[in-house]
Amino acid sequence: MAEPLARLPGRALLIARLLPDEASLAATSAGLSERRASLGATARIAAFTTVDRADDAVRLAAGYDVRLVLLDTAGLDADALPDDVASIVERSPADVGLLTGAAAAWGSGDGVCVPFGGGDHDWAALEVGAWLAASRGTSLRLVGARADVRRGRRDASRLLADAALSVQRVVGVDAEPQLIDADADSLVAAGDSATIVVTGLSPTWRREGLGEARRALVRRPRPTLLVHSGPRPSGLAPPSSRTRFTWTIEGVHS
Repeated sequence: MAEPLARLPGRALLIARLLPDEASLAATSAGLSERRASLGATARIAAFTTVDRADDAVRLAAGYDVRLVLLDTAGLDADALPDDVASIVERSPADVGLLTGAAAAWGSGDGVCVPFGGGDHDWAALEVGAWLAASRGTSLRLVGARADVRRGRRDASRLLADAALSVQRVVGVDAEPQLIDADADSLVAAGDSATIVVTGLSPTWRREGLGEARRALVRRPRPTLLVHSGPRPSGLAPPSSRTRFTWTIEGVHS
């Protein structure tokens, strides 16, 4: 998952392994060295023991100008996020991605699918999804709700068009719009053909957890990336507001 982000021009990759004790420190460090050699000069690696995973992850994010903290949260399927994950999400100065499901098989599926509702976390997810699509040379599909005549709600096509224009300006890829019924089953069906689904966390995640629709997505065997927007400017903001490097902490483990 992290390797496509490492290929982006002007972006560096920081891979950190946070360990519960020293037993595997040497082996983990050696494995990271091999991985760094395969990724090139822009990759950085670190391995160390921790007694407070959340605190050390946030420290790395703040100290090394991290723009995305990528956490392996395989098996995430609960009403609330685990305490240490929730702490990182709340305290991180960078966007946080929670990766669940199997590894992305980039040779299969129809590319990157981004359910988009226009919230802050959705814009952060769109940024990550667009960079992934660009780096892999695959398609990008934006999913929004159909019109609800009974409730007087128009469809999301105008919103998806605005999002697509931002993606074209910053990333240079086209995005295909798809309108679906506003329910969990329709969202899962839309994501089933994708190589990976990248979606923003609910703005009410602190009170309500993942919510029905996102929980349905992470229960699938295929990969899903849930993104929480940090306080730093989005990559879809004007280029002058963006920092020079995009560092990534990938795979922070207990």
